[in-house]
Amino acid sequence: MEKTPKIFISYSWSSPSHQEWVISLAERLVSDGIDVVFDKWNLKEGHDKYDFMESTVKSEEIDKVLIIIDKKYTDKANSRSAGVGTETQIISPKIYENVTQEKFIPLVREQDENGNAYLPIFLKGRIYINFSSNEHFELNYESLLRNIYQRPTYNKPKLGKAPGYLFEETPMNHKTTSILRSFENQIEKNPKRINSIIREFLNEFYNNLKDYPITCNSNLTVEVGKAVHDNILLFTSLRNDFICFFDKVSKTDIEIDFDILIRFLEKLPLFKSELDDKRLSNQYFDNYKFIMHELFLYLIAIALKNENYKMIEELFYSSYFFQDKYEYNREPKSFSELYNYIDVIDLHYKEIYSTNFICPMADLIIKRIPEGFTKNMLVEADLLCHYICQLNNNHWFPVTYLYKRDNYFDFLQRFISIRHFEKAKGVFEVNTSQELKEKLQAYKDSDKNPGSMRHNNGFEFVKPIYTIIEIEKIGSTR
Repeated sequence: MEKTPKIFISYSWSSPSHQEWVISLAERLVSDGIDVVFDKWNLKEGHDKYDFMESTVKSEEIDKVLIIIDKKYTDKANSRSAGVGTETQIISPKIYENVTQEKFIPLVREQDENGNAYLPIFLKGRIYINFSSNEHFELNYESLLRNIYQRPTYNKPKLGKAPGYLFEETPMNHKTTSILRSFENQIEKNPKRINSIIREFLNEFYNNLKDYPITCNSNLTVEVGKAVHDNILLFTSLRNDFICFFDKVSKTDIEIDFDILIRFLEKLPLFKSELDDKRLSNQYFDNYKFIMHELFLYLIAIALKNENYKMIEELFYSSYFFQDKYEYNREPKSFSELYNYIDVIDLHYKEIYSTNFICPMADLIIKRIPEGFTKNMLVEADLLCHYICQLNNNHWFPVTYLYKRDNYFDFLQRFISIRHFEKAKGVFEVNTSQELKEKLQAYKDSDKNPGSMRHNNGFEFVKPIYTIIEIEKIGSTR
């Protein structure tokens, strides 16, 4: 049970109206659970008023002393006049003894013609509560209550952890980081700038990607595998900028020009082979193949997380005119061109781990999940890419599917809801629930080896989409 706060009121008998104001304040404080001590109630005939003042002000039972200040109180205090002057001689040494003393709360009742509060010399510099106007009385009274009950309006937040990037061996010097940190402030000031900010971020990100070439001088595949693995880890801070940036972008209600993002993705295959005339093994570019695969996975995971189904639709069904260094015979292709499986990671894992991994690439993806995302988010994004490709005769093997430990896939299983269907139907490129039913049924009927897809040395199979979505129930509930 909380202790009842006890306060003492120090004031000047300036006028009957002022005294009435003080009494009214005291009564209200009592009604709000505060034990109030002041002369009108506690000083009786025969008492020594100076002893009453001194013993009350100094008493450890008194939690707060309210000093109600008007011009007369200030004048008497400064001139050490009788009455309040004697009282301030008791109060002022206690304040001077400890400049951080919070026991004494000045309440200003009057201001001069310039709007300056009347404050005795011994209270100069003290934070006060302004009761000189009735206009803001309730707000200031709440401030007083919060002070007495020690329940401030603003509490200091819990001490967090220092940002991890401060302790990385390689200092972060990507411009993408500064664009990311200023994103929300810029959008708040000028929402129409969002597309130019996205373009600027992706241009900087693309240029930064050029700083991550493999620097291995060996032709041994195992050593190249280690170099690829280590390079991917080095890329993490830049990748995290990408994830955080598009996490913020996908949460906005501002219309986005997705062509900017599509054009960025179209350029990524340029990193799959040498950008100059050097003759290098293709394995020397496997780090970039992993990067583009992982970036696309996170774009889908981000959009699922933030229910930005328009973003998923654009990523899945846009025509991609992927670039290569020759830039000829470019035909529109599917997002599935961004899928890559990195064999040299398998060799590296076999070299350093005694246990056999069913899919080292999947293990590396899962181990690199940043704060704010879960294993399930990445796996479901991977599976969704796979299902959409299956429905459209493209290829995307969901390497991470082994990390899905249950049969629940919220996004897909919610398609029994009409509301969810209407919001997310673009992900399957359909307009009606009947179209989706027919699409899934046609795929089910054509699937000659249902449930046969798995990792070569794995036991678990990838679950077909028609075992997750109940076809007949699509769009059957609210």
